[in-house]
This record gives sequence, C-alpha cells and structure tokens, in this order.
Amino acid sequence: MKIDFRNIQLKDIEGAFVPFDFSKVLGNTIYQKTADLGELELAQTIYKNGEVELSTEQAERIKEYVRTNFVAVVQIAVNEALSKSVGQ
Repeated sequence: MKIDFRNIQLKDIEGAFVPFDFSKVLGNTIYQKTADLGELELAQTIYKNGEVELSTEQAERIKEYVRTNFVAVVQIAVNEALSKSVGQ
C-alpha cells in the first residue's frame, strides 16, 4: 500500500479536515524508538520522502507507534489514511 504522510487529514474540533504533514514527526518518532534496522530505514524514508510503499506488517507497526506515541485525533487520522490506502 502507498501512503503519503505529508498529507494526513486531521479533523479539528469543529469537524473540518485540516491537512497535516506528519512525515517528519512520525519518521523521527520511529527513528528514536526502534531497535530494528528495517524500521530504522523505514523511518528515514518516511522522514525524507513522506510518501512510502508499506507492507501490511509495516502498516501494523506504524499503527502501534501511533497508538503509543500520539494523541487520539492523530491516531484516528493515520488509521483512516492507512485504511484508505488498503482499498487502493
């Protein structure tokens, strides 16, 4: 699946969607917390490119990083973006 973390659609408190470049924040988070070399490379790619091709396993790991490191509104937005990417 392909996903562009530079254009994650966050929903604000009034229900409007706001584009958010999540690539640098997510890349840095994974980079600083992973002990896996493959995830380290993925973190660098997310940080540098924003748009990445993910395997199902990588998408699940990203969901886990987002679940444990970010607030609920970000979790919702990333999970929705990943779900839409699966359907493409």
